[in-house]
Amino acid sequence: MKNNLLSDLNPQQLKAVQTINGPVLIVAGPGSGKTRVITKRIAFLVDSAGRSPGNIAAVTFTNKAAKEMQSRLQELRGPSSHLVTIATFHSFCSSILRRYGGHVGIDNNFVIYDDDDQIRAIKKCMEETGVDPKNFSPRAILSSISNSKSELRDHQSFSSGKSNYFDEIVSRVFERYEEMLFQNGAVDFDDLLLKTHLLFDKNQEIAQIYQQKFEHLMVDEFQDTNVAQYAIAKKISESSRNLCVVGTLISPYIHGEMLT
Repeated sequence: MKNNLLSDLNPQQLKAVQTINGPVLIVAGPGSGKTRVITKRIAFLVDSAGRSPGNIAAVTFTNKAAKEMQSRLQELRGPSSHLVTIATFHSFCSSILRRYGGHVGIDNNFVIYDDDDQIRAIKKCMEETGVDPKNFSPRAILSSISNSKSELRDHQSFSSGKSNYFDEIVSRVFERYEEMLFQNGAVDFDDLLLKTHLLFDKNQEIAQIYQQKFEHLMVDEFQDTNVAQYAIAKKISESSRNLCVVGTLISPYIHGEMLT
């Protein structure tokens, strides 16, 4: 199995697969076999390094990428591949909040607002707070709110740092938007990240559950991670330090062995 698993890898890919302890940054361009390296690394962890598939997670950015990764891993390992957690960042965080969301004020049966839901909600909030959409774009306001949450800044943090009139407008809508989400038992995609980070930050026992469960964490398309996503990945791998990230650009976020 080992020889077959590694036989089609070049020397750099082989090193990426076999380097399993500590933080690892793999720099690879488009079409260079990144998904193959990740799936073979997972298979190597299980088949050669004796790791349990239930203690391995791989996160990426799209459902399509997650499904492709799952499909390739199944080709390598068969039905047991489903014991490995492979998910988008948002679905990964959603599953955590479904269990522990009550610790951060979220109903476990929350609904998730998609983009259309968010725009409708923002327009309603603008109407209720007296903000004219002819003067301020709902999309621009939503983008500002989204960027704030992606940087782990809730309304209170955003409001304390506002620096111009547009920020004042955003802050007004932001506050009402948060109230509306809470009243409707809803979260948006940015909340999935923000609230998961808050959960881990405020509840060390819960953070430790996931640190112990996921001894190895891999992140695909690392160059696309935002502050919230990296903070979550870093927190989960805090104890093991077994964080492997794959990206097309070197990121300032992580220090470890770089494999190009």
